[in-house]
Amino acid sequence: MNKFRKHLVSYRYAVKGIALAFRFESNMLFHLAAAIFVILVNLLLHITKTEWLITLMLIGLVWTAELFNTAIEKLADRITKEEDGIIGQVKDLASGAVLIICGFSVLCAAIIYLPYLF
Repeated sequence: MNKFRKHLVSYRYAVKGIALAFRFESNMLFHLAAAIFVILVNLLLHITKTEWLITLMLIGLVWTAELFNTAIEKLADRITKEEDGIIGQVKDLASGAVLIICGFSVLCAAIIYLPYLF
């Protein structure tokens, strides 16, 4: 298989991973609903191009963090299903990363949207 074909095949695996996350992870469906809501609010408020870019980047960051969190959880569960302090900490850290980017996303949304509403 030549390099270009291998490269194209890698996209198929990436799309498969994204589809798996949306199919089996309820948090991804929540993030999808939130993203749709944000896009609708952006359209209704006629926000600036810069604000669009910020909100879209934050959506991408949240989805990326959630995918990494899911990958870490699945890998950790594959290693052992038994209680393990270190694995528990790793899973908590990954989950914490998602919470941090979600919190900053909400803060950015407030900064962007409040001037339009008041």
